[in-house]
Amino acid sequence: MPPRPRAGFTLVELSIVLVVIGLLVGGVMVGRDLIKAAEIRAQVSQFEKFNSAVNTFRNKYGGLPGDLKYTEARAYGLYSITYAPYVGLSTRGDGNGLIQSRGQNYFTDELVIFWRHLSEAGLIDGIYGLKLNTAAETTTNFVNDYLPTAKIGQNAVIQIGTAGTSTNYYLILSTSVTAGGCCNAASQNTVTAYDSYQIDSKIDDALPGSGSVFAVNALSNVTLNTTWTTVSAASGCVSSGAYSLNPGTTPDCSLRFRFQY
Repeated sequence: MPPRPRAGFTLVELSIVLVVIGLLVGGVMVGRDLIKAAEIRAQVSQFEKFNSAVNTFRNKYGGLPGDLKYTEARAYGLYSITYAPYVGLSTRGDGNGLIQSRGQNYFTDELVIFWRHLSEAGLIDGIYGLKLNTAAETTTNFVNDYLPTAKIGQNAVIQIGTAGTSTNYYLILSTSVTAGGCCNAASQNTVTAYDSYQIDSKIDDALPGSGSVFAVNALSNVTLNTTWTTVSAASGCVSSGAYSLNPGTTPDCSLRFRFQY
């Protein structure tokens, strides 16, 4: 009895399978690109909303959130420092137009009062700073009790501060809250160089060292009042004055955004 012929795929059938696999792979790649593009748009939109909220607050209350003079904040029913050593202290509601901290970034400084004021005024989503004490914080708390989560990045939050002595900035980075202080202990870079470029190109000039969007290195460069002006060349964020555009997944960058008002 002759052996029965074995059934197999024809060339047409194999071609159809390969086409289907190609379509599936292509669909997955396109889907990932669409998700990433949506994240970048969401991050840009988040900063636009923050800028709008700050403008509205300033027009309504006559000062910046966090920096509003403590007597005026109290009169409006907003959070203000009442603990005796800190009343009217610089970085605690002094009305000088800058969102400042004392260097160690205690929870009662302007960088976190900023978010509480915007929350109390109903100008942003979320409620922040309800655990603010009238003296220095002495217990460990979750960072998201004080700072909003960024729309892009790994464990990223939005901080506030100054670069030099005359300009307010948002800063996107991954950070932690520690006993006795806030927000720049154990800071980490959180955005890839490629995503940083995409964000910068939509808001600013697509260059890491100029304009309103600036690349910084959170690993060594997050002292809020002094060193935000240094471009990070570490860990592949910046190369030869431009963003490193290898679309990898390593979070090499942190980003600084100048207030728009």
